Amino acid sequence: MTQAAPASAVMEVDLKADDYADFVAYMYKRPEMRGRRMRSHLRFAVLMVVALLAYTAWSAWGPGGPDWGAVLPAYFQGLAVGLGVLVLLALAYEFVLPALVKANTRRMLRRQPDEMFLGRHRLEFGADGIDDATASASGRMDWSNVSRVEETPEHLYVVLGTLQGVIIPKRGQDAGTLEAVRAQFRAHVADAKLAVSAPAQ
Repeated sequence: MTQAAPASAVMEVDLKADDYADFVAYMYKRPEMRGRRMRSHLRFAVLMVVALLAYTAWSAWGPGGPDWGAVLPAYFQGLAVGLGVLVLLALAYEFVLPALVKANTRRMLRRQPDEMFLGRHRLEFGADGIDDATASASGRMDWSNVSRVEETPEHLYVVLGTLQGVIIPKRGQDAGTLEAVRAQFRAHVADAKLAVSAPAQ
């Protein structure tokens, strides 16, 4: 704990499909996710370099082994094309796929609305964790399960895993409520990247 927190803070939020879509897109763009994708692209590039060389050498194999004079020009030509395609795919992953993932998340939740996720939630932030109650269910998220908290202009994200978290829309909340919730995060979550203050939404 970094500082004392008030006994509890309560917030009423209305979660919509767009909130989940924004969360998925935000998490997709995080540095650790981008680093994971880059490592995957590099592994594929290395595999392609080796496989292409092996195939080109095998196709030009003669009685004395491969004809390197014929192999190398064809190899570098194929390598240039392959790496060009890989770069285009990597760019598509970075700039196109996030928008597609966001649209797909929004569409999925709108087609199959789930009261456990969408609609009105009463969130209470206390000493033990976050209590989440809807009209039909309730549950608690212990602080020990929270890896970090991050704030954007529109949301507070309580991050639990790579693509798991509690989404807290800031719209409709007064500044005092937001500051009370931030105080709870600062007291209970070591990795809390929060605004110092924010105007009422």
